Amino acid sequence: MAALMQRTALSGRVATRSAAARSSTVVRAVSRPTWYPGATPPSHLDGTMLGDYGFDPLRLGVNPENLKWYRAGEIYNGQWAMAAVAGILFTDLVGLPKFWEAGAQSYPLSLPVLAAIEIAVFAVLETKRYEGYKKTGESGVLNSFPFDPIN
Repeated sequence: MAALMQRTALSGRVATRSAAARSSTVVRAVSRPTWYPGATPPSHLDGTMLGDYGFDPLRLGVNPENLKWYRAGEIYNGQWAMAAVAGILFTDLVGLPKFWEAGAQSYPLSLPVLAAIEIAVFAVLETKRYEGYKKTGESGVLNSFPFDPIN
């Protein structure tokens, strides 16, 4: 590129600037997508698991056995979230009160009793899930391991 010519208004002299004065930046692509562009994933997250974007700031996945348990727990949480969405859609469909108004409703059982029932039910479900995971290495519900309602 030809040198850029400028005439300054005060002195009337001509200044030149060459194209070599520009700087260049090198951008390199990462071999796999990461949670933050350009981040270096930890060595224990090698990208083989679905959804692995190299994010583990607390290094919880260093132990491979614990990582399998955490993965099974996340799948289980996702299944409960999908069931919750189905319940919300069902209540809307049949005309029951909206889910966000549930706390304002009055129920035959008090809040502490409902909380105790929920804690007891989930304690049983989590205990069974842990026992099944130790036996089969996969997460499930009660005595169904792995839990896959479609198949």
